[in-house]
This record gives sequence, C-alpha cells and structure tokens, in this order.
Amino acid sequence: MNTSFDLVIFDCDGVLVDSEPLANQLYVQMLGEFGHRVNAEEYLQEFSGALIYKRLDATSKKLNWTPPADFLSSFNERLSILTDKELKPVVGIHSLIESLSVPICVASNGSRKEIAHRLKVTQLTGKFGKAIFSGLDMPHPKPAPDVFLAAAKAFNVSPARCIVIEDSIPGITGAVRAGMRVYGYAAFTSGESLRKAGAIPFDNMMELQTILSDSSTIAVS
Repeated sequence: MNTSFDLVIFDCDGVLVDSEPLANQLYVQMLGEFGHRVNAEEYLQEFSGALIYKRLDATSKKLNWTPPADFLSSFNERLSILTDKELKPVVGIHSLIESLSVPICVASNGSRKEIAHRLKVTQLTGKFGKAIFSGLDMPHPKPAPDVFLAAAKAFNVSPARCIVIEDSIPGITGAVRAGMRVYGYAAFTSGESLRKAGAIPFDNMMELQTILSDSSTIAVS
C-alpha cells in the first residue's frame, strides 16, 4: 500500500503518556510549600511542554523568588514516585499505535531515562523498543528541529515523509522547522494556537487514528 508517510514520530509527555497534569500538580504543590499560591490551570496551559528548568526560571522571575538549589532534584525524585503510582497512557494511544503499518519512534525533550521509565509504566516499551530520541542528547532541544531530524536520519527517511504527533508549541515549532507535517493534540493548548504554530489540530487519539488511516490511502510521488 502506498502511504503519505514512512515514519511517525511521537512526542512523549502529553501525547503518549498523560504526564503533564501530574508534573503540573507536583510543581504547583511544591511552589505552595514555599508559600507561593498559583493557579494550577493557568500554569498547566502556560508551561505545557516546557523543560522543567525553563519553567522554574520563568516562575522565579515572575514571583521574584530564588528557589533552593535542590528544587529540581527534589522535583524529579518526587515526580518519579508519582509516575510509578499514577501515570496513565493517553486514552486511545495503544489503539492508534497498533493501527499504524510504518515504523514509529519517540522524540522528546525529556531524558532517555525519563522517557524509558514512562513508557514502561504505561506498557508502551514494547511498542518502541530502543527507538527513543532525547532532545537533551542534541545540540539544541525543542523548539530546535535537531531531535526530529536525528530521528528521521536514524530511520533513513526524508523529513518530508515523516509525520509528528505533538501537543506543545515548542514541539510543533521544532517539527515545522524540520520540514515535517505535524498533528497537534489539543489537550491543554487550544486548537487555534496549535494551528497558528503550524500543526493540524485534533481533539483525541481516535480522531487522529481516522485521519491517519485516511492518509494511508494517499500516494505521494
């Protein structure tokens, strides 16, 4: 069967696993422990897809607050525990992956250790194996295109024949810069914002499965 794509590149947090609410919940809780009460919903929307150190830098400036030196290490340790207890796969993601007939991989700004841990907890390890690409291993993480281009190169696939599944503006920006078609999951970012960034928005994985199934019948010369 001719298809319009030869590789599907998935972001991890917010696309494969429902980790964004957990990370935000813990982050807001820890800020509260230092006396800073913030709006959890606003922070979820503002920082979805952001690297934790950039999130903390923006927050410290906004609150005129100097976080303790061990804030990030404490956050990561507590998030790992929370992940083991509560992390779930995004609804419909297993079915979507099983419907695909082309290779798949993960391209995330998380560390390889974090990605592998989250895939294991949500029983997705077997779907991806070692096909994991971390933006932290690249010269520049998202919104740079490096991690997406590295994935395409590893599979010997032209960027034009790759599609990317993302849920954040930095991720979409990186994929667009890589010359790839991007589908944006409108979970915590509006469809309009995703569209403006260059993505084709969708509301749930069942919808995306239908979209990609239709795309698989399109021959691209």
